[in-house]
Amino acid sequence: MKFFRKIHIFFLSAFFMFSQHAFAQSDDFSTGESLFKENRAEEAVVYLKSAISTGKFPKAYNYLALCYEKMGLYKESLEVCTEGMKVSGTDKKVLAFNAGNVCFAMEDYSSAEKWYSLAIAANRLYAPPVLNRANAELKQEKFLQSLEDYKLYLDLSPNDRQKPEIERIIALLEGFKKAEEEKLAEEKRLREEAALIQAAMEQQAAQKQIQDEKDRTAELEAKMAEQEARLEQQRAEFERMLQEQKASQEAALKAQREADARKAEEDAARRRKLLEDVAASLQNSETSNMAAGAEGTIDYGYESELE
Repeated sequence: MKFFRKIHIFFLSAFFMFSQHAFAQSDDFSTGESLFKENRAEEAVVYLKSAISTGKFPKAYNYLALCYEKMGLYKESLEVCTEGMKVSGTDKKVLAFNAGNVCFAMEDYSSAEKWYSLAIAANRLYAPPVLNRANAELKQEKFLQSLEDYKLYLDLSPNDRQKPEIERIIALLEGFKKAEEEKLAEEKRLREEAALIQAAMEQQAAQKQIQDEKDRTAELEAKMAEQEARLEQQRAEFERMLQEQKASQEAALKAQREADARKAEEDAARRRKLLEDVAASLQNSETSNMAAGAEGTIDYGYESELE
């Protein structure tokens, strides 16, 4: 019996200690939450960090991030939001929304826009990040995106107390949108007109190039024709020279032949005359002989004639 009584006392003590510890942990979160709501952010930080360390109070991330924001510790606030986004059970849309507010306070509007978009993605019916994203876009002069978000916000929160101000902003942005559309239409018209002018210039340049090519071809053909004419003229001149040379050679040859013929005739005439002279000379010689010894010669001569 004593043994069982000791066991019972041990378990009672352990249960009491565990209950005290659990109560202390719960008390840390409650205390931190209460201190935050009492605007005692610096005092709340210790309790909220203790509550986060237990891993049982995911909501403590939101309060701790807001505490750091109120204290102006924006970097620490963003670190808590970023860490809380990785923890199961935390309210992601609120953490992302708070992170966006911190970035907006730091005038990092691009990062703020990204955080607000994460909050909207976590819950598309959650209106606050839509309005704040519109403001961040407006700061970045993303007027058309901002206009769409302001309209979306009024769709989600049609009874918002800021509705008149938001409607005035929407009206101004609608005017800007119209002016932007007119500007874009004018730019488009100018681009199309410039494209037509460019196309006409390119066509004109192409036609000029074709005409230049035709002119160069015609010029080349004219030069070739001129060269061919010169070659033909040179061929005709050469042919004429050949004909003249041939005629000259034939005339010279004919003259030579005539001269040779005349010379031959003259030579023949001289030979005949020479023969005649020789013959005459011989005849004279025979006459003299006949005068010197006429008897035998006359007899022979007469006999020949008689024969």
